[in-house]
Order: sequence, then C-alpha cells, then structure tokens
Amino acid sequence: MRHDGIRYRSSLDTGIQWLDILRATWLNLFHGLRFRPHWVFVLKPMPNTCLPALLSKWMFKHKIALDIDDLDFGYYLDGPRRQLVRFFFRFFPSYFDLITTHNKYLKNFIIDDLGISPEKIYFLSQGIETKKFLQARLDQRYQKKWGIKPDDEVIVYSASLGITSDFQHVLPMLKDFVGKCENVKILVIGDGSRKPYFVDRVKAYGLQERIIFTGYLPHADMPMVLKLAKVGINYMAPTRANQSRASIKVREYLAAGLNVVCNPVGDAETFKDYVTLCTRIEEFPGAIRKALEENNPESAKEAQKFVERNFSWPHLVEDFLSHLENSKREPGRNS
Repeated sequence: MRHDGIRYRSSLDTGIQWLDILRATWLNLFHGLRFRPHWVFVLKPMPNTCLPALLSKWMFKHKIALDIDDLDFGYYLDGPRRQLVRFFFRFFPSYFDLITTHNKYLKNFIIDDLGISPEKIYFLSQGIETKKFLQARLDQRYQKKWGIKPDDEVIVYSASLGITSDFQHVLPMLKDFVGKCENVKILVIGDGSRKPYFVDRVKAYGLQERIIFTGYLPHADMPMVLKLAKVGINYMAPTRANQSRASIKVREYLAAGLNVVCNPVGDAETFKDYVTLCTRIEEFPGAIRKALEENNPESAKEAQKFVERNFSWPHLVEDFLSHLENSKREPGRNS
C-alpha cells in the first residue's frame, strides 16, 4: 500500500498478540534483508522490530535507530507480561546506534534507568500534519450522522479507549457537566477494548444522545471532524507512564483552532500559553464552561502558529534526516 509517497507493508492482524508479534518479526526480517537500507528506524523496543534491526546491523553493518515514545510496560498490571515488556525495554536499547524520544521525562528515564549516554539520544518532537488541520473545512456528513444541530455547542474528547485510557476519570465529570448545560454535545473519538463498558455507562445515565461515541475514525477525517467542535479536552492521570507521553491530541486541537482544556501531565506545559491547565479533574467543568464562552480568534491563530512552527512533521522530519545524514558522515557524532 502507498500513501503520500510512502510504501507500507504490514502483516495480517489475527487478533492473537503473540502470533502477530511472531509473524511481524519474520516479515520485518524479510524486508530488512531485501531492501538493504542506510538506516533501520525501529518503533518501540520489542522483539518484532528490534530483532530484525539487530540482524541487519550484524549482517550488513547498517546503522540502527530506536524510537522510545512511551513506557508501555506501565499500562500493564503487575505480572509476567509487565515484567517481560520491562525486560525488553532494558535489554534492547543499548545495542542501537541512536535513540529518539519526544518527552523530557522519558529522556531522563532513558539516561538514568536504561543507562543510555545522552550523546546517543536525539529529541524528535511529536509532530502532526499541521497543514491538514489549518486547511480543513466543515463536513456536514458528520453533523447529520451524529445529530449535531447548528446551535449545539460541541466538545471533543479524543483518545484511546483501551488499556491506556483514562476516560473512567473523565466520564463522571462529563455526566454532571452535560446535565447542567443545554445544547452541549460531547464527541468521544476513539476505540478500544474498554469502549463497550463506557457506552453501557452512558446508556445507564440516559445520555447517549448527548455523549456520542464516534468509534474509530480515519485519521484523514480528523481535521474536518474537529471543525464541528469549539472545545477540546484532554485528561491523563498523573502516572509515571502518562508523564512520559507527548499528547498528539492537544497539538491537533490547537492546530484546528479549538479552545483547549487539559491537565499538566506529559508535555502539556509546553502549551501553557495557549491552553487552560487544570491540576484536578474537579476544575475541568468551570474551565470548559469558560472555554465555550470564549471567542478570541487572534489567540487561536497564535496557537496555530506555535504548533505550525514547532510541531509540523515536514520540518521535524527534515531536521531528523539531516541529523542521520551527518551521523553517517561523522560516526562519532550522535547528539
């Protein structure tokens, strides 16, 4: 499959995790041996990505880079699976020529806990396709699909509804909020293993026409969907795993021109001049109400410029490729 000039090759998803990892490992080995790349860039320190990269380095002296974007083991309950994923995090990174990450907390973890030299780390900021959000237009198909009326005030909450979800903390707050505010609708964008539970809770509240679960949406549709909303909210519980995250959603909300309410977890404070930060979930209703009332186009434009300037993928990728090229010419230079 090709998209935007990039060829994608992926193994079939069987729904059985261990089998999918095994299949992906062999497929990635095949592609690594076939294409002979200058660099192998690996996402996450897991066997299905790291083993093919290490073999490529051993056989063909390829340079290999590893991206650590999350503390994945932090989302599992204590037990064998958590310990196994944690072992992979500690075992694989030291064998790579370059480590990329996008969060200061995570960078410190890589240095202090994994023992990786700062010179081997490249800070690759979490980017988005800002141009698509800046140029998006309203699509009335979704208005009709979700029953959104012209005078409705729309709030969007976009996140995974799987094991990393913190929606269980957000839902009671939203229940009380929509109960006190007429003409407010909440779009919950995302999917995951816990979605059926959340849908059942909303039905039990009798709010299924006010809190609407969109399910999975093609990412290409996100810019036009966000045009339906005035406010975007993002909440992450203050856990170690969440502190290591860089919120794509806050970036997308701002790029779409939304007023944003979030809490200071992960890299949210990077955007402190453009968002409303709430330290406690109890502060969200008042902040959301104020955000619905605000109408400051100039402030929204400044936020969009900030995101475009600092988190646009084309700029970030260009800088990263230049770094890889320089690293190839100067083997001792990795910072």
